[in-house]
This record gives sequence, structure tokens and C-alpha cells, in this order.
Amino acid sequence: MRHLSRLVAVTAVLSLTVPAYAEGLEIVDANVKLLEAGDTVAVSKIPDGIYLRSTNDPDDVIWERLPEYRVHVGPAPAVHESVDLRVDYDDEGQYVFLTFARTAERFYVRMRWRDETADTVTRSNRFRDAVAVQFSLGDDETSYVMGDGPDAPVNIWYWRSDQGDIQSLAAGGPGSTTTLDDQPVSGDAMYLDKRGNDANEWTVVMSREISTEGDYQVSFEQDIVPMAFALWQGANDERDGLKRVSDGWILVDLSGG
Repeated sequence: MRHLSRLVAVTAVLSLTVPAYAEGLEIVDANVKLLEAGDTVAVSKIPDGIYLRSTNDPDDVIWERLPEYRVHVGPAPAVHESVDLRVDYDDEGQYVFLTFARTAERFYVRMRWRDETADTVTRSNRFRDAVAVQFSLGDDETSYVMGDGPDAPVNIWYWRSDQGDIQSLAAGGPGSTTTLDDQPVSGDAMYLDKRGNDANEWTVVMSREISTEGDYQVSFEQDIVPMAFALWQGANDERDGLKRVSDGWILVDLSGG
């Protein structure tokens, strides 16, 4: 596998308080490292005997003690003319804030993002909020745009606000998404309406046992797992291929766990 550079230190949470600063459309804490395509980030280890209040509690105190990162998501490359007509390529995008963690038995990814409205229904003229994590089942040569056919597929964990559960999907290219027979992924979500100067936000936690069976399920028993991210803002009429995505793979390092 082609391991690209820039290992991100994650062994401890920084204790110094660094002022927040404006970047694009958001106020960003300077402690929150920006991850870019090709960066490697080590997964934080939750010590044995430390448990979340519930399996996927998005508001557990443990998340305040683990490093958080951010990735930029912008308009997804259009894979069909009907989508291309609706894409706003001038959209500056936004950040998804990420925490990667594991125990001896389970892998977690926590995501939070700014969203002024909680869109939780799908109708003819209304669309739901959603977020997805994509894993290459090969290496970082696989296309981050839904994979490269049956010989280079991806596994996708997909959360949608109108159902609340997590679906484990497979894809071998745009338009090939398939719901898998085995559904070992679980998750939980929380919407925080801050009613003040701070932005409202969603927080979603997805997790799965390290070891699992079933076709097209990502393996966490390897050192490096390429991950990418997608976001749908229902208030912006985003759905299907009209979405925001990270630009390439982040290389998640499980070897220290």
C-alpha cells in the first residue's frame, strides 16, 4: 500500500488553550488539526475498563479527553449530468470534526458538524440530513468516489436522520451502492440547538466490533485503513449524488491499538 506522509500526533490531548480563529465560514479552534488527503492519523486507544455510558453515546465525557480533528468537505464531483446541473461549485463547503477511537474489541468514529436546521424528514420537496464514512477495501489507490468496480470496492457506513440507524453498504463505483446482508454497525446521534451565538450542530457516533464476518465489511485487523467522508445538508436540497465530500483518503492507523 502506498503510505503517504505526515503522521498526525494523537498520543495526548493538548493542554494549552489556543484561541479560536475564523477560517472560511466557520470559527475553528486552533488545536483542531486539519486533515488533508494522504495524512495519517493514529487511532486513540480507550483503556480497558473505561466504558461509554451507552455503546455509541455521542455526548459521553470520554470524547472531551481524546484528540479531535477536522476535514473539509466540498461539492462532490458530479457523476451524472442531472447532478452537475444542481451542483454549486462556488460553495465553500464546511468542516466535519472527527474523533477516531478503539477499545480492544470495538472501533469508533465520532463526527460533528455545523447545521443550523435539523432536517429529519424526506418528502417531495424536503430532504434529510445525513453523513457517511467510506472505507477502501483495498488501499489508497482505490477511487474515493465510491470505488473502482467489483475488483476495488468500498464499504460505507451511512447514517440518515429520518431513520437514525446505521447502514453498512458496499459500492464498486458511482450508482452501484448495495445494502449488505450483514449489518454489524451501530450508532447514535444528537442534535444540539444552542440558541445563542454558537452554531447548532449534529453529532453522530458510529462503531463496530474489530472482528466481524460478512462480505465487503472493512477489516480493522490491518495497520492502515483509508477513510473518506460525505455530508448531506437537507436544508440545501442535498441528496443522493448531490453532497459534500472530503477530497481523497485519510489514512487511519490502528497499529498502536
